This record gives sequence, C-alpha cells and structure tokens, in this order.
Amino acid sequence: METKDKNNVFIHRDPSDGLSDYIECFLEHKNNTPLNESFTIFPDSFFKIVFEWHAGKLKAYYLTGIWTKEVNISIPPYTSVIVIKFKLLAPEYVFKREVASIIDSNLNLNPDFWNMQDFKYTNLPDITARIESIVQNIINGNKAILAKKIQLSQLLYLVEGNISLEEVSNQINWSNRQINRYLNKYLGVSLKTYLNIQKCYAAYIQIREGRFFPDDGYYDQAHFIREVKKHTGKTPRELYKKQNDQFVQLKNIQKK
Repeated sequence: METKDKNNVFIHRDPSDGLSDYIECFLEHKNNTPLNESFTIFPDSFFKIVFEWHAGKLKAYYLTGIWTKEVNISIPPYTSVIVIKFKLLAPEYVFKREVASIIDSNLNLNPDFWNMQDFKYTNLPDITARIESIVQNIINGNKAILAKKIQLSQLLYLVEGNISLEEVSNQINWSNRQINRYLNKYLGVSLKTYLNIQKCYAAYIQIREGRFFPDDGYYDQAHFIREVKKHTGKTPRELYKKQNDQFVQLKNIQKK
C-alpha cells in the first residue's frame, strides 16, 4: 500500500508468507521537504530495525526495543526511513539475542551488521528482498522451534490483545509463569503488558474514524480512555484531532 501527498510518501509491504511468523511488515516513509519532519508514534508490540538513507547513502542504522509509551521522532530533510517490524519469535530465532535490555530505547548497529554497509538504497522492494533473504538464511539454519512458542506468537497476533491471561495459557497449554518468563527474557514485558499494548494499538483504527467508545476489550469508555492515554499520552479525541500532522501513524495503520 502507498499513500502520499506532495511532500511525503508512505509505503507498506507485507513479508513473504514463509516469514510472517517473524516479520510483521516493511515500511518506508520519505520526507521530500527541506525541513525536518517531526511526529509522535505509539507502542505497537513490535521491535524494529530502522534505516535512514540520504542521497542513497545509509546515514543511521539501529535496532529498537518494544515501546511501552509514546516517542517523538524526527526525519531529516530529503531522507527515506525504512522500518522493519519484527514479531516476538525474532529475538531468539533471527537476532539470537534479547531486546529486553533496549526496551523504550535504541541500539545503534555497526555498518557491517547483515553487511548493509555495501548496500545502495534504491527502493523498498530491493530492501525487502535483501532483508528477507538474510532472515530466511538465518531461519534455515535454526533447530526446530518449540511448538508452544509458535502457537503463542500466532495466537497473540490473531486476537490483538482481546483475550484473558488464562485463555492464552489454556489455548497453548503453557502456564502464565512460563509465558511471562519467555516474554520478559526476550522482550522485557509481561504477558499482561504485551496484551494491553496490542489492544490499544488495535483501537487506533476506530479512533481515526472518530469512534471514541471501545468496540471491545474494555470495561467502559473511562477504562478505554485511561488505557489509551497511558500508552500515548493523549485521549482518543486528542489523537483524532491531530492524526493528519503529529499523529500520522494513525492514518497509516493497516486493517487486518
């Protein structure tokens, strides 16, 4: 999917089917203006690799942890930013490390990480193909993944936070203690926190449409407003009013 105006371009690409348990999507945001572009993004339950290209050259390259609160970002003039969103299996099976230690923060990557220093930026499809090839090669070298971990990941992304802790445990036959140990080790958050982030992120679609009473998953409107503000710093109405400038993330979220 591509959206654009005279100054900016936003492109969304889904991963290949074989990588959908590890990668959520690829995003590109182009700032085609001579000014810094500043806006606020919100927690979405994914950790990310972020590239910044200017004049075809890689200027910044970093890994982010899971975000639990809003963060202000700025894109320099005439810069293309590409983001790869990774799912909860990726720390262990793609990166071979945890991202819990960088929760709500970034880690600069060496230019030779995944040999990106020699890669010349052209377009998102080329970046997508290169990253997918790298990730696929890593996955091919893995031992078998514990079935419960795959089931956990697939279930959580399917229900988008609208499930109880007990039901998660029952559906995959894994205790909450085991699930919390796994999530805290690799992502730095508990199952409850993870579900709350997912549920809030799913609600952004109804907020951008001007619907401020929760569709599902919240006790009442007061609970909904309280949870949204906890993760974004704003009420649903405040998000709606500024979705075309400060909170552009809202209008670019994809419906499942």
